[in-house]
Order: sequence, then structure tokens, then C-alpha cells
Amino acid sequence: MGDVEIDTAPEHVGDGRYRARVLDDWEIWGPCGGYVAAIALRAAGAESPLARPASFFCHYLSVAAFAPVDLVVSPLRAGRTVLAQRVEMSQEGRPVLHAMVWSVGAVEGLEHEDLTPPDVPDPDALPTRAELWPGEDRPTFPFWHNFDQRMIEWSEGDIR
Repeated sequence: MGDVEIDTAPEHVGDGRYRARVLDDWEIWGPCGGYVAAIALRAAGAESPLARPASFFCHYLSVAAFAPVDLVVSPLRAGRTVLAQRVEMSQEGRPVLHAMVWSVGAVEGLEHEDLTPPDVPDPDALPTRAELWPGEDRPTFPFWHNFDQRMIEWSEGDIR
């Protein structure tokens, strides 16, 4: 399985600049968009003194290749408890993604509700996909190998 923390980690190369690699483990008709966006968010987080992203949006300008990407993180507005940043991702000078990120510090106003998880079997007690459908020869995208898929309920027509 993939490790999203490792697979999205940017390498600091100096002065708001980062380098990362788009891995083909996250392929689903090309690089998964959420995975590519996570790389940009991680670079913004590495440049921010504030630990919590409050808002993120991005534009995909071209499809990333499974290769290194360059990231430039620029501060746009900074306050005591807020930071706005722009993240530009490119490959060999070709724009791939532009993102805007707002991060916030410790501020009042956010409330969280702790919920009790549903009563479901332990994942290790559930059959794997390979156990449910042995010998399945349908090709899958590498993206799906990053997850341990255990279904609580299924029918023979599910996920085939």
C-alpha cells in the first residue's frame, strides 16, 4: 500500500521553492487529481508557520506526468492568525497546477463534534478483494493498490 504522507512530501530546495515527485502508484487515468493537489498543499504547509489549512482550491492547468515537479510557494497576505499563499506547480517549465491556500492559527469559533463510530466488524475479520474474487484477471489502476479494501457488504456484481 502507498503512504500518502511519504508520497506527497515536498523537498525544500530554498526560498519558497520545493521539489516533489508524482508517483505512478497514484495513477487512475493519469495522476489522481487529489494526490497532485495534496503535493501542493504539503508545500504550502511546509512554508506556513500556521498548522491548520482552512481553505484550499486549485486549477489544473495541464495533466502532470509521473515525474518530478517544481513548486513555488508565495505568501500573499499574512496576519497574526492567518496566512494566504499561492502555490505554483510546474514540470520542465510547463504549468501543471495553481493553488490558493488560507491557513489559520489557534482561533476560537471552530467547534468539533466527536461521534461514536458505527458498529462494524474489525477490518482484519473481513475478506479482502482477492479472497472474495480469487483469480480475478481484471486489470486495476495502480491507484487502488494504495488502499486495503475490505467490504462489510457486497454482492457478486460489486466493484468488478
